[in-house]
Amino acid sequence: MDLIPPAPVLARPALSRLERRSGRRRLLAMRSRSGAALCFAFAAFPAAAFPRRAGRRFGRARGAALRAKKPAPMPETQRVYPAKDLCSRCGLCNTSLISKVQSACAFLGHGMLRIDSLESRVHGRQRTEEELYFGVAQHGIHSIRTKPQHAPKTRTAWTGVVTAIACEMLRSNKVDAVLCVASKGDGAQLEPKPILARTEAEVLSSGGVKPMLSPNLLPLEELWQVRGGEIRRLLFIGVGCQVQALRAVEEDLGLEELYVLGTNCVDNPRSPEALQRFLKSASEFPDTAAGFEFMQDNRIHVKHSDGRYERIPVFSLKDPQMCTGVIAKSCYACFDYVNALTDLTVGYMGAPWEGKEMTQHSQYCVVRNAKGQEMLEIAKDRLRMGEVDLEVPGRVDRFGLLPQVLKPELDLAFGRRKASVGPPRWLAELLCELLTRLGPQGLDFARASIERATVRNLVCLEAMRGQKGSPRTSAELGVPRHAARIREKYQDLYEELLAAYSDGTVQ
Repeated sequence: MDLIPPAPVLARPALSRLERRSGRRRLLAMRSRSGAALCFAFAAFPAAAFPRRAGRRFGRARGAALRAKKPAPMPETQRVYPAKDLCSRCGLCNTSLISKVQSACAFLGHGMLRIDSLESRVHGRQRTEEELYFGVAQHGIHSIRTKPQHAPKTRTAWTGVVTAIACEMLRSNKVDAVLCVASKGDGAQLEPKPILARTEAEVLSSGGVKPMLSPNLLPLEELWQVRGGEIRRLLFIGVGCQVQALRAVEEDLGLEELYVLGTNCVDNPRSPEALQRFLKSASEFPDTAAGFEFMQDNRIHVKHSDGRYERIPVFSLKDPQMCTGVIAKSCYACFDYVNALTDLTVGYMGAPWEGKEMTQHSQYCVVRNAKGQEMLEIAKDRLRMGEVDLEVPGRVDRFGLLPQVLKPELDLAFGRRKASVGPPRWLAELLCELLTRLGPQGLDFARASIERATVRNLVCLEAMRGQKGSPRTSAELGVPRHAARIREKYQDLYEELLAAYSDGTVQ
């Protein structure tokens, strides 16, 4: 005789399809207000009545749901990114680190305002008032160039300084790989293709500037997938917006050591088509252009694939109004011309004009911290430093030149540049010569360039607030302390330009 009477037969409640598939029918009795019904439910629906495969199905579904919550990398063909029109296509959103984009992107949230706090984290302190323009320089600002015997042998390279440092970092086994930018190849030599270079040959193949927006962070996906793998020490080469995003995610990469080498950056063409429009406006031979640079003689130097060079006065652009829409909108919202979060920054603008081709010209470097100094020490046998005085006084004060330069630049940005016939070539050459000889030189030329870009971009950023296609912004989006200080120096000019352009649309 059974001591426990059999449970009464209860009618099973109607179950939804989802409830039937989930294998959780026993819990339905909890809907009843009767405690007895709860007891009967467990007897009426014993665990053995549910096949184990239902539980497995539920487990798999839950696991898939959890995985789905993690943002997947955006495809490289993605047309709209979180920063919308202000996106600099740095490549972060095309990696598994996309979940960090809100706090890492230089054009979302507080944007480049984060430079102030990141400087303290990377360099141990923020820039001082004396370092306002060039950023933290714990080991100074120096002229730099490659020694003649180590000068680039290929036409793709510029001066070879960055390449020499990268090669020596690999050769000395300081790093396992160099994240640098090669080109897409035949017919697209100026279009960027970021790579993880593991050999000197791969580094040498990446020589030369690619004057376009570049997804330099894209190869971080490979590092993310093999964290703790063969690449534990990395040298990253990039520009300001890329470096800012990198600094925000470096702790997630699982690296033992990260070195960051950068260049100055301003006004990148937004696409291959935009690049070709600019080259057609600047060069007589755009189809053979292998690179270009705005140099300290106030001319655009264009290097061609057959070894020829052009020097085009900035006053001699053909159809300059056709260049509206060439510069990426992110460049109009950028305040990190000097790449302040690198360990070592190399560029042209701080070196006095020497009258040479750009591939033979001295450059300047900002040694920001101990890692920057370490890179120079490793490559010292290839480099010559400190041979040129960077503080060269000009005869014309730079403060008086800025208003004359900014108006045509803002007209171009806002699509107000009119078709006009420029001065004859001989006069344009004369103007450039006078400006080079009498105007700011060396670091003062660089300060003038930084002021020009900063004031222009402050006006553009203010006009872009609320503009369709721009991300939601706060009152001080992307305005770090050094940019605000430069604005104070030119407050009257800034307010005058803002009144003239605030109702316009940045193209």
